[in-house]
Amino acid sequence: MALFGRKDGKPLFGRRKDAKSKKPVRHELVDIPIDSMIELSDIITYEETGDTSHAFKLVTRKKYEGDALRRYMYHIRDAEEEAVVGVDHVAGTREEYEISRWIVDDECELGDPLPDEMTLYFPDPDDEQGDIAIEYSRQEVVPATLTVTTVEGEEKFEVELHEYIAGDEDFMSIELCGDWLTFYVGRMISSSDIEIYPALAPESSRK
Repeated sequence: MALFGRKDGKPLFGRRKDAKSKKPVRHELVDIPIDSMIELSDIITYEETGDTSHAFKLVTRKKYEGDALRRYMYHIRDAEEEAVVGVDHVAGTREEYEISRWIVDDECELGDPLPDEMTLYFPDPDDEQGDIAIEYSRQEVVPATLTVTTVEGEEKFEVELHEYIAGDEDFMSIELCGDWLTFYVGRMISSSDIEIYPALAPESSRK
């Protein structure tokens, strides 16, 4: 899979297997409980909040599963800011993950089919009147089962993930659920950029 700059045709995602235990111990990046605190110290967070680190509460957990696919998208929020942390299991490894920092750029109904090439426009920080155009190329379409967990419970959906890349650093993942699109745009961050403080009361329904 070419997401996150991998263009060698090897799948990025894979299922974790543990032959020694029927119920593996939860990795700190996997199935983070709702209401946990996640502290970020990456450059994007610094630019948006002005803080060298910033703590958010986990309000929605999205888990995507499919052939050679396991991804978590953690929607986090404070009083003023909202962000998304992505955690992708690296195929062929037992506990290796790639971590990314995203924003929800748009949510809308599907009109025309999604194109192979797409240009998005972002505000230019050096020019209040100008925009920066970034061209994204679609790399792959990945069918998946999506499990959405909030404080109110859990729901499952069948979705498609349309994975786009721009250069070596900018990524876009478009979640197509029925006729509804959610646009995520983001970049990779380091594991040192994230600290997790799990909620004291774990979800009883977590598996």
